[in-house]
Amino acid sequence: MDYKVSVSPIAAANIREAVAYYKENTTLKVAQNFVIAYQVNVEKIKQNPFYQVYYKNFRGKPMKKFPYIIFYTLNEQYKIIYIKAVFK
Repeated sequence: MDYKVSVSPIAAANIREAVAYYKENTTLKVAQNFVIAYQVNVEKIKQNPFYQVYYKNFRGKPMKKFPYIIFYTLNEQYKIIYIKAVFK
């Protein structure tokens, strides 16, 4: 069963900042690829949410093509993934 995803305001701001950075310093295509890579990684987390624990109950999924990690917590009882931050 897939988990549901909840994105915190901080994580949403992290994503917007990363997209703005790539738009400003590279090309629009790179910024779009970042968003696609983020979405693909979230889908992977939904299918298998048991990635490495980095600190206490915070898990992280590194993005392969970009130097970012998606940090999240997991509520197994209610099948919810709480994305807390996305940063370098």
